[in-house]
Amino acid sequence: MRNPLFIALFIATLAVLWIGSGLIFGSSGTDNVSEVSQNDENGLVQVRIRESSAQPMRDEITVTGRTRASRKIDISAETAGQVAELLAEKGDIVEEGQVIAKLELRDRGARVAEAEQLVNQRNIQYKASKELAKKGFNSQVRLAEARAQLESARAQLKEARVDLAKIEIKAPFDGVINEQYIEIGDYLSVGDQVFSFVDLDPIEVEGFLTENQVVQARLGGEAVANLLMDRSIKGEITYIAPAANVDTRTFPVEIQAANPDHEIREGLTAEIRIPLSERLAHKISPSILSLADDGTVGIKTLDENDIVQFTKVRLIKDTTEHLWVDGLPEKVRLITVGQEFVLPGQPVEPIQAKEDGLL
Repeated sequence: MRNPLFIALFIATLAVLWIGSGLIFGSSGTDNVSEVSQNDENGLVQVRIRESSAQPMRDEITVTGRTRASRKIDISAETAGQVAELLAEKGDIVEEGQVIAKLELRDRGARVAEAEQLVNQRNIQYKASKELAKKGFNSQVRLAEARAQLESARAQLKEARVDLAKIEIKAPFDGVINEQYIEIGDYLSVGDQVFSFVDLDPIEVEGFLTENQVVQARLGGEAVANLLMDRSIKGEITYIAPAANVDTRTFPVEIQAANPDHEIREGLTAEIRIPLSERLAHKISPSILSLADDGTVGIKTLDENDIVQFTKVRLIKDTTEHLWVDGLPEKVRLITVGQEFVLPGQPVEPIQAKEDGLL
């Protein structure tokens, strides 16, 4: 077995030789920074510049949200009785007014018929009292009593008909039955829950805006929601909270979008994108940003006399490849390489960038 000390010395010798070769022969590549930061014959530092013109860009607000039903309601039994028929079940799409369950009839039909007969009888009695009163054979008191009895009979008939109608449980709106709490044969009391309904058309997407974002969004504006199921939906901003959430200090925002096929369900994660108005901005490389002594973020530029200037900028949009900033003139000469070697007010020798790109 080889001596470990010998192996370590051998590796260290190879490392020294490799480093030394770099010092002796130098790098074969071209270092852009060192190339442009050399002093020219006039003693000025050389920097690379690029002329930049402001371009139209559309900013957008991006927040994470979640889909939810635009309406959700639980309906209850309005009369007591046993479930006789189920005409729809959990998961079915139903229309407003559609009968989805029926309770047993029992004596409700007979009570309606009895009430109708009583109304006919009271009506005849009232008419007779009215004729007698005209001829002076009946007092106004008797006429008033007959009329009161007729109105009472009519009220009983109406009550009996309403109770009869209540044995049919109907959908309150177009939607989907989300939960079913009853089965055939169940006995229901007044107030027992029978179905839960959700309205998925339109579908709502709820997100939360920061203080900076909420002042830019507008009610009625357009928004796009990108779902994890590789589907995008366009909608309208229908609500922006007037007050922030106490715990998160964010403002709830709601977007409504058409969902006629009911394919988009409640509870899906969505990326909400709210486009803002178009503006002019400069597209730059993140590497040319500079910091002033007070921490201000800006960019070093050249004026018409080749004097370095520091201009404060504001970041509008950050992408993986470039930044969008404003705060610069419409046309400006940006220092793209060598800005770290110069100070504001310093004269320099500019070298115009020729290749395409941001540097």
